[in-house]
Amino acid sequence: MSLLKKIFILTTGPKYNLEAEFQERCLHLSKNFTGVVLTSGPSREIKTFGNFVVIRIKDPFIKSWIGTLKYLMVSFKILFISILKGDRFDIFTTYDPLKTGLIGAVVCFFTKTKLVVEVNGDYTKDVIYREIKNPLKRQIKKKLMISVASLVLNRADGVKLLFDTQIDYFKPLKRDPIISRFPSYVDAERFKLISDEKTILFVGFPFWIKGVDILIESFKTISDEFPEWTLKILGYYPDKTLMNKYMANHTKIIYHPPVARTLIPEHIGRCGIFVLPSRTEGMGRVLIEAMAAEKPRIGARVGGISTVIEDGKDGMLFESENVNDLAEKLRSLLLSDELRKKYGTEAKRRYLNEFTQDNYFNSLTSFYSNILCK
Repeated sequence: MSLLKKIFILTTGPKYNLEAEFQERCLHLSKNFTGVVLTSGPSREIKTFGNFVVIRIKDPFIKSWIGTLKYLMVSFKILFISILKGDRFDIFTTYDPLKTGLIGAVVCFFTKTKLVVEVNGDYTKDVIYREIKNPLKRQIKKKLMISVASLVLNRADGVKLLFDTQIDYFKPLKRDPIISRFPSYVDAERFKLISDEKTILFVGFPFWIKGVDILIESFKTISDEFPEWTLKILGYYPDKTLMNKYMANHTKIIYHPPVARTLIPEHIGRCGIFVLPSRTEGMGRVLIEAMAAEKPRIGARVGGISTVIEDGKDGMLFESENVNDLAEKLRSLLLSDELRKKYGTEAKRRYLNEFTQDNYFNSLTSFYSNILCK
C-alpha cells in the first residue's frame, strides 16, 4: 500500500496525445501523490507517468452522453475496487462544477471521498449561451448549468478558483469548503521570444465569448495609421460566417486555421503584440504563454484576466466590449517600440516569479494538503 495520498483527476476530452497533455503534470504530481487521471478521446488508451495511470476512454462522438456515462461507470469501478482493496482514494478532483463536477458529486456521495472542484469559467454570464438561437432553450440551459454548478459546489470539500469573486453568485456554500485561488496548470516552458514581427495576434475561440468582433473593429479603427501591421486571428471556426462578416475582406486581417498545440509557441513567439479581448474569461492560459514568450499583452478587464496582467506594468487592460478603448491601447503600443519592450520584459520577469510549473505545483500541493487536514 502506498504511503502517498491518492488523487483521482477527472478531466474533459477529447485528448489526442496523452504524453503531451499529461506526462509533465503527472511527473510533478508524483513527487507528493499517486493516482489516476481519467479523460476521453477517439480511442481507448492507458499510459503510466510516474505514480499516475492515465486512462482515456473511447468517446467516438466527442463529449457525448455515451462518454459521460462511461466517465461515471469507470469512476465508480475504480473507486469501489480501491475501497475493497483497502487502498481508497483520498481526493476526487473535477475539471469544472458542471458535467465532470456532477459525476464527482455522485461518485463521492456513495464512496465518501473528498470532492475537489476546479472552476474554470463564469457560468452566470449571458454571453456563454449567446450562440443558442432559441431564446427559451437559451434560458433553460443557463438555468440548468447554474443549478448544476450550485449543487456541485455545495457538495465540495475544496474549490479552486481563478479569481476571487468567481463563485460569489453561489455563496454561502453549505459545506464551508477550503477555497483557494491560483492559476490553472500551463506548460509554458516551450514559449520563447523568437522575433518581433509586426503582427497583432489573437489565439482562441469561440467568436462571441472571446470578443473577436471587438478586436477586429478596433484594429480597423487604427489600421490606416499603421499600414505595416497586420492582425492575425488563429482559432477553430468551422462556420466562418461571422468571421467573414467582420473581416469584410480587410487586406490586413488574416484568419489562420487552428494548429496543433505544439505549434502555438511558434506563432506566439513571433508576434509583436498579443491580445485577448474576451467578454468573459476565467484566466486566459494564452496570456501566460505570451508572458513566457516575453510579449506585450492587452486584455479585457474582465474575470481573471486582471490576475495575469497588471495594467500599466506588464501589459494593458481595456474596458470590456469597448472598441474605442481597445483601439487606443493598441495605438499606444504600436507607436512605441520602447513601451512594447518594457511590457514584454516585465511580463517575462513576472512569469518567472509567479507562473512557472513549480509555482503551480507548490500551490496545488498546499491546497490538497489543507483539504486532507480539514
